[in-house]
Amino acid sequence: MLKRIAVLGAIAATAAGAAAVLPTGAVAADKLNLRYSQWLPPAHWTQRPLLHKWYKEVSAATEGRVNIQPTAKALGAPPRQYQLARDGIADVVWVVHGYTPGSFPLSEMVELPFITKSGEANSVAYWRVFKKVLEPAGMHKEVHTLTMFVHVPGQVYNNKRPINALADFKGLKLRIPNAIVSEALKALGAVPMSAPVTKLRDGLAKGVFDGTTLTDEAIYAFKIAKFTKYATHIPGGLYNVSFSMAMNKAKWQKIAAKDQATVMKLAGEALSLRIGRGWDEREAWAPSKLKEDGVVWNTLEGKALAGLKDKLKHYEARWIEKANKAGIDGAKALEMFRAEVAGYSG
Repeated sequence: MLKRIAVLGAIAATAAGAAAVLPTGAVAADKLNLRYSQWLPPAHWTQRPLLHKWYKEVSAATEGRVNIQPTAKALGAPPRQYQLARDGIADVVWVVHGYTPGSFPLSEMVELPFITKSGEANSVAYWRVFKKVLEPAGMHKEVHTLTMFVHVPGQVYNNKRPINALADFKGLKLRIPNAIVSEALKALGAVPMSAPVTKLRDGLAKGVFDGTTLTDEAIYAFKIAKFTKYATHIPGGLYNVSFSMAMNKAKWQKIAAKDQATVMKLAGEALSLRIGRGWDEREAWAPSKLKEDGVVWNTLEGKALAGLKDKLKHYEARWIEKANKAGIDGAKALEMFRAEVAGYSG
């Protein structure tokens, strides 16, 4: 009996010693199967062709110890993805910050009008500013952030009329992804209508929307070319969208330190670059395809563009004010972001 107690004590001591080298409050698992809440269509170029491939790369690099598996259907509505990761309902999520207005004010920096050089440049710049400024200020403190990114410049598409002057926006019912676009369109006399992109095709088919703010490539990715007659381009974009890939913090802490390092080598800036570059590559062929399909194309310029910039110039100052309230120097953060974008050469 005494011998048995001694053996049990030795086992307990060994286990305690092993636990001491693991992340606080967690015990690393030999193998983790993590659920990715799949709400975007699996065939979308960011999903099966890119992210699902990336998940396989993560599994291979960690020798099968970290496995991310897409769910058969979403574990919650698109606006709830961050909360799903926070609460442990999902392990890995794709977040669109603008779907929950007011929840992520710091993310609005990358959504400002006229600010996008390219998906790749702006995505990499976003990750760098996030790690140096926004994350230390508390952004995403409830989850582990895998990467941050944006798409190519956001433009305007509709099936009613060409937009050659600011007055042409008046009365158009346009689907929007975030608060900045909503306010901008209201200022122009349009009728902004908030909805996830997954609701876009049905809304256009039923006449709920006259058009949408989107990107050229997404016209085809979400199969709405038949509902698109006019494309209006704005240099630098009318807006952008802030995205993130995030993970439940408790699950992250169950990953051994060496595997955490491996995952983040593949994630972080590398994944920001990969997704941003993918958007640029897809956007490159889309304009000619739109024109080929008979979409009337115009670029806002001259007096109309100057008037638009004048109407929207206050957004930058307002974001700086929000950032200052969050405890960071908003002007310096925005200056850093712009410098990173301008200096990025791939």
